[in-house]
Amino acid sequence: MSQNRLLGGLPLGFYVVAISGFLFHMGASVVSPILTLHMRDVGATVFQIGGILSLQASLLIVLRIPLTLVARRVGEKRMLALAFVSESVALLLYGWAPSPAWFWAVPVAQVLATGTFFQLATAINSNLAPEDRQGEALGRHMTIMSIPSFLGPALCGLLVSSLGYRRMFYLSLVFPLVGLAMFWFFTRDLSLAGSEVPARQTPTAESLRRLVSDRNVGVLAFIRALYSTGNNAFSTLFSLYAVNQLGFQASQVAALFAALGVANTAVKVPVGSLSDRVGRKHLLFATFAVIVLVFVALANFTGYAPIAVTVMFFGAAWGSRATVEWAALTTQVRPEEKTLAVGFMEGFWDLGAAAGSFLAGLLSGFLSVPTIMLVMAGINAPALPAILLMRDKGGAGQRR
Repeated sequence: MSQNRLLGGLPLGFYVVAISGFLFHMGASVVSPILTLHMRDVGATVFQIGGILSLQASLLIVLRIPLTLVARRVGEKRMLALAFVSESVALLLYGWAPSPAWFWAVPVAQVLATGTFFQLATAINSNLAPEDRQGEALGRHMTIMSIPSFLGPALCGLLVSSLGYRRMFYLSLVFPLVGLAMFWFFTRDLSLAGSEVPARQTPTAESLRRLVSDRNVGVLAFIRALYSTGNNAFSTLFSLYAVNQLGFQASQVAALFAALGVANTAVKVPVGSLSDRVGRKHLLFATFAVIVLVFVALANFTGYAPIAVTVMFFGAAWGSRATVEWAALTTQVRPEEKTLAVGFMEGFWDLGAAAGSFLAGLLSGFLSVPTIMLVMAGINAPALPAILLMRDKGGAGQRR
């Protein structure tokens, strides 16, 4: 086996990008269970929290595609390095903030990280993978980058009682800084451009037109926005609801996030491989049916054990949806358009995220959290008939 080929016939660069992504996401994952609890502790209201999280997503709606196009011109490696710095600064500001007003600066500091890293890393690794193994390769890529979704909350659960909220944020920024050092060291002499993509080949307005006019891409964008709305409402409210109304400890909430992350990560490789064989459409339909049922269950369960089981189903559905969605997208577009396509889809995530965080803050003023969860079930239900409108093209290699 040649030196530049590792596990499963994928090149070294694939794993460098994925492991760097693991460290990038580890920072935010360590503090994800306590983010809203910390903001409340500093003095922010639930409405302010929803507004702050909504601002972050709103900035990305405007800036994500321009940042993606800039990245193709100035170089992916430079933009990924800047994203590590941006993420570290944001975590530092969260931990240091002396008053709620300072939280409004975090979305601005973090926009370069959240606006570039995921789509660049995903597009790079998609182009490094064989065309007929997109589902499997992206399953591996997303599995590695999803490990923080359970490892981070588990570490939080172990340390939050002794360190407190602020020190957890200071600890978290170590991970993206280590990721930056590792990424820069191992990519000094390593090409991250896939063999299919000429260096600096930039997508055009015609590329965007092709994306917008593709029925499957349109459905994927629609269901992504619906899911993101529910997901961000959950992220905004769940920790506060679990601690303040259900009586759980912060360490117990961290354990729930860890369980969600385990399920999220565990399903990605098998689901990605399965989607290469049987197609994406039916897997997406089943996944969204589970998502709707999860929100209904969250509205009705109050005990720790049933909520833990429900959260694990939520994690499995999250991982399945993400893997199949990205595999479906990357087999629809040309190699040089993948960065733009991922940025385009992330824009719809941002749209849903802004709506979800804003609705969570707004509705919490006059609706109970269980009722808001039922609203989110209703918001995700239209994804089911929409998925049936997709042209099922099977696995990879069946591009329009």
